[in-house]
Amino acid sequence: MSSRNLVVGGLVLGCLALCVCALAALGIGGALYYGQTARVTEDTATPSGPVDPDALVAEMNAIEQQVVEMRGLQPTGPVERKFMTVEEVKQRVLDDFNEDTTPDEWADDTRVLAAYGMVPPDIDLYNLLLRLYSEGVAGFYDPDTGELVIVSDTGALNAYEQVTFAHETNHALQDQNYDLRDGMGFSDEGFEADSEKARAAQALIEGDATILEEQYKETLSRAELNEYDHALKAIDVTIYAELPPFLLFDFAFPYFQGADFVRRYYRLGGWARVDDVWRDPPLSTEHILHPARYDSGDNPLLVERPALTDTLGTGWRQIDSGVSGEWFTYLMLAYGDNEDARLSAKEAEQAAEGWGGDGYVVYYNVETDQLVLAQHWVWDTLADANEFNQTFEKYGDRRWGQSESTGTSPCWREASRQHCLFVNGQHSLWLTAPDSAILDSALALYPDLR
Repeated sequence: MSSRNLVVGGLVLGCLALCVCALAALGIGGALYYGQTARVTEDTATPSGPVDPDALVAEMNAIEQQVVEMRGLQPTGPVERKFMTVEEVKQRVLDDFNEDTTPDEWADDTRVLAAYGMVPPDIDLYNLLLRLYSEGVAGFYDPDTGELVIVSDTGALNAYEQVTFAHETNHALQDQNYDLRDGMGFSDEGFEADSEKARAAQALIEGDATILEEQYKETLSRAELNEYDHALKAIDVTIYAELPPFLLFDFAFPYFQGADFVRRYYRLGGWARVDDVWRDPPLSTEHILHPARYDSGDNPLLVERPALTDTLGTGWRQIDSGVSGEWFTYLMLAYGDNEDARLSAKEAEQAAEGWGGDGYVVYYNVETDQLVLAQHWVWDTLADANEFNQTFEKYGDRRWGQSESTGTSPCWREASRQHCLFVNGQHSLWLTAPDSAILDSALALYPDLR
């Protein structure tokens, strides 16, 4: 499994297709608020009296009908509803983790993300994501099983959980009408085949549900809004404060940038116009960030990812290969683990814009504990390429120290690794290797950069 997919998409499917159903009260830079399927504390979820099963079913039926009328999508069959306790969710996440991943995969994912500078090399990704997916869950819809789950130890719905149920009901309608897994490519296999397409689909899926959630919340009474706000304030955001910055922003992407994308089309023609987008979905994070490029058909370029196995020799194995996309390129420059290396959000945004396509491969030698990373970007224009190259040099100087010039290519040296940026027209290639000989061998497989 690709490291990028593991963190930003694959386990979101494999571990229950979790959804943000409200914004956790966690500030980033004093301006942004993020949440991940936040669970309210026990006192806010406790009903005033015994739960009436018939009344609860009637309440859920009423919410479902309201969502159908608001969204305009018709159900094609019943949806299995379930209540699960917090402990049951935790066990389900743990079982999915152990079924879908291995310790070696977690180690490889950490190596790759650390090479990109996104996480510290000693981070415990397994337990961090296990906590994220089990401690803050309010509800989820699982396209694998067709289950709509509300997490509650009481088996009742307060106002917060009503909004969660509306959000997840919309996902069920999306799935029945557009087939999230096979039709939209929102699956583990979809992320492996085309991670940018799957990421764009995720943004459309969650952006759509976020707009619907906003509209549903506007129908709540004053008393229900007070209950909702009380529950929101009780959310435990501890786990979010422990996330590496890039993970926090990346988890928010489908809900914030995705909502902005969907809102644009809703304003142009309501839900009918949004449905047009579903029938011709976006193909990249660039489309989500720049809807005009989606409108114009500016689709991602296919960038070759050459196999380095024969070139590198014995002992090396490929541990990752895929596409980074505009969004990850931006995050790499602005929200890496090394605070001193981070560029301003504006600089990173301007450098990543103009992305035309990319491809990366990562190889690892377990005997020598060495890694080779080849990240190849292709830009829309020469000006876009020049802007990125200049910005990457600034980033490199901050992250690895002052560069050396090898011909026309800037290079940086660490104790056990060398980094170089090779450029040619609209192509940019960042190579990381243990030494110059291995770096030159890898470079030989990129004819556009020689």
